[in-house]
Amino acid sequence: MREKFMIKIAHRGVSAQAPENTRAAFEKMLPLDITWLETDIDITSDGQLVLIHDASVNRTSNGNGKVNRNTLQGLQKLDFGEWFSPVYQGQQIVTLDWLIDFINLHQLNVNFELKTDVQGEQQNFYLMRIHKAFLRLNPNCQIIVSSFNVPLLKKFHALMPKVATGLLVDGPITDSHLEQAQAVDAAYIHPDVSFLTQEQARILMNKGFKLNVWTVNDPKTMARLNEWGINAAFTDFPAGVTV
Repeated sequence: MREKFMIKIAHRGVSAQAPENTRAAFEKMLPLDITWLETDIDITSDGQLVLIHDASVNRTSNGNGKVNRNTLQGLQKLDFGEWFSPVYQGQQIVTLDWLIDFINLHQLNVNFELKTDVQGEQQNFYLMRIHKAFLRLNPNCQIIVSSFNVPLLKKFHALMPKVATGLLVDGPITDSHLEQAQAVDAAYIHPDVSFLTQEQARILMNKGFKLNVWTVNDPKTMARLNEWGINAAFTDFPAGVTV
């Protein structure tokens, strides 16, 4: 039996217990001995990097509209916690700058997902802003940068080739996904747990890829992936799903 060392990555923070991608969700990691988190980076209309999964604020705030069409000041007026529970009323959108200070202070590791709708020069500006922000990272912090967007991930890799990249895959993994992963020199493939088979995992790992699987909230599935030799699992329950 394999030793139990598969990494658990707190998906958008401890998002089963606090509103996703908020300070509260990240701070809940601290007493849990969880050293990895996952979050999503987008950019406001005035060029500020913020942590939010959706292209719009509708689902996770009391406002509406696209992230890219709002200023940071405008977004900070919204409540990003009450939708989850009245206990979290008043949670504001989190900036990448705040998170970098947080992870440097607590020596955490992060999987950053590039998640934005901006294109062209705006996209290039987005990547340059990320590059500048990452220069503040403590060199002891491990980071992975992942995306479903292959051209965007390829641009990022050209900008920061020493940062490990991961290709996110939604659905069954095909030969084209392997070609895409190789094109961006990805060290990781992030498959959807719903589609990954043991044989597929074995083939990918034999090709030299590390696998970080999303999103695993079932203890039996977590244990099975651990036996397969998976590197890590993204989970909303980092303290409650054991291997």
